[in-house]
Amino acid sequence: MLAALAAYPELGCTGGPYEVCPNWGVFEDVLCIGNEKTIPFLEGIMTEIIDIFPSKYIHIGGDEAPRTRWQKCSKCQALIRKEGLKADKQHTAEDRLQSYCTARIEKFLNEHGRQIIGWDEILEGDLAPNATVMSWRGSAGGIKAAQMGHDVIMTPNTYCYFDYFQSEDTKNEPYDAIGGYIPVEKVYSFDPVEGLDEKQQKYVLGVQANVWTEYMTSPEQVEYMVLPRMAALAEVQWTQPGKKEYNNFLQRLGQLAKFYDRDGLNYAKHVFKPMAESETKTE
Repeated sequence: MLAALAAYPELGCTGGPYEVCPNWGVFEDVLCIGNEKTIPFLEGIMTEIIDIFPSKYIHIGGDEAPRTRWQKCSKCQALIRKEGLKADKQHTAEDRLQSYCTARIEKFLNEHGRQIIGWDEILEGDLAPNATVMSWRGSAGGIKAAQMGHDVIMTPNTYCYFDYFQSEDTKNEPYDAIGGYIPVEKVYSFDPVEGLDEKQQKYVLGVQANVWTEYMTSPEQVEYMVLPRMAALAEVQWTQPGKKEYNNFLQRLGQLAKFYDRDGLNYAKHVFKPMAESETKTE
């Protein structure tokens, strides 16, 4: 939002001046929800997106939005009082201010035949009636949303963040990563409907891998981070849990690697090393 505020400083709580962020991070300056120009500004953006993209779903984000400025902003506080947004043991009034904004945008998009997706932060307050939740901070948000009867896409950073390292020996990795450690076996072990009963499981639309590229400088690096972890996640998505078996997957993965080689793809080979060592010992 710093980019938007740099262009439209009147839409921020402080009025700026704002600078487009030069580095990665989470920043306190977000849109001033109490400003009467903010919702029309967002609706204008959404109108352009609707015109460009025919998709049923529009992802509105909603993540990593600090409430710091809203707490001290007279306009935001006035809107909180006007709308009767109350704090409770779980949520602040400012949490509900974001929920208010989300609900307004959802209503606008629903009226234009579209549905919203938001990161699991949109659960912090009152979840918009028709929202699909993308669960990234673990699976807890997705579980909660499914239990509430909302559609869910499971993409927890504990299993599905392919910008994390694939080896604990990070010094010998050919590429840098944001941190963390998610090997192929960890991806394969993911159960996206764990903790949900049969009725609630139906709300889980599927799984998704996230490959954030702050530390990726080439297509070859992206290939390395994605392959073969994407093959493991594909089986999480498409194979019945009772039929999943990791050693069987590894045997078949050797055949898949031949296609990677044929197409000149730059895939990670950590998972193949134990297999090669085992074959050497057998011989």
